[in-house]
Amino acid sequence: MRSRRAEGGEAAGAAAAAFTSVNETPDKKVAEWEVRPCGMLVQKRDSDADASGAAPVPTVRLKVKYGVASHEIYISSQATFGELKKLLSSKTGLHPLDMKLVYKDKERDSSAFLDIAGVKDKSKVLLLEDPTAQAKRLLEMRKTKKMEKAAKSISDISLEVDRLASKVSALDAILSKGGKVMENDVANLIELLMNELIKLDSIIAEDDAKLQRRLQIKRVQKYVETLDMIKIKNTKAQQPNHQPQHQVQTQNQQQMHQNGNLQQQQHPIHTQYQQQLQEKKVVVTTNWETFDSLFMPSTSAAAATAVTSIATPAPHPRFDWELF
Repeated sequence: MRSRRAEGGEAAGAAAAAFTSVNETPDKKVAEWEVRPCGMLVQKRDSDADASGAAPVPTVRLKVKYGVASHEIYISSQATFGELKKLLSSKTGLHPLDMKLVYKDKERDSSAFLDIAGVKDKSKVLLLEDPTAQAKRLLEMRKTKKMEKAAKSISDISLEVDRLASKVSALDAILSKGGKVMENDVANLIELLMNELIKLDSIIAEDDAKLQRRLQIKRVQKYVETLDMIKIKNTKAQQPNHQPQHQVQTQNQQQMHQNGNLQQQQHPIHTQYQQQLQEKKVVVTTNWETFDSLFMPSTSAAAATAVTSIATPAPHPRFDWELF
């Protein structure tokens, strides 16, 4: 009986062990799978196994000839010609953009890969200096320096304009409160702003610097216009102190002018009246009488002579008539 029970217990333990192993096996199998972001269930990869199993990238030795000198370069076969230029720059002193690499009588682009171009171990590459690229790079460097210099100059002018703008605002605030400002202060600020405007006009800028220069020019012009308005308002505020005297002088001048016109108008009238009186005193007649006899004047002639003598008290010349 005991032997049968022992055998039964051993059989149950073996079955339990077998059952446990059956339950553990699916967990291990599930752990070997993973879900990708797209939702696909794939077998999990071991990064260590992949790294150890992947073939290493081969390194090639290149012989680069530059003039009379030769250089040996060790580089990955999957590298680009641009990376090769960077390695050669430290040995030759040339800028990578000034280099030209020739392989199999053909110039290679910097973005081309060595293995795709057919470069192998112990391959020969010719290094040439590209004068066109060098000149282009120098021009770009000069252009960059000019742009940086222009940007710095505009920045300095902007700071100076900010300083002057605070003074303009202070003068405007004083005038708005009913105060008065010195004309010399306004003139000095206008002169300083005009100097900054001349500096801005002399700057040669492009792209963003050109836009900043244009904005600063408009800003300076706006402050100059504000100072002109301040100058006009300040002048108007000082005018009431001198206005009454000016008005009195103007009124006196107007009265004198009117009196002169009246005198000029009265003088011709008086002169004309005197001329009429003189014309009335002197009466000239042209009516001649016919004499019947040369010796005896007629009564009509005597009457005309008497009338003339009465009208004009001035003596008349007497003519002596002679007989022929």
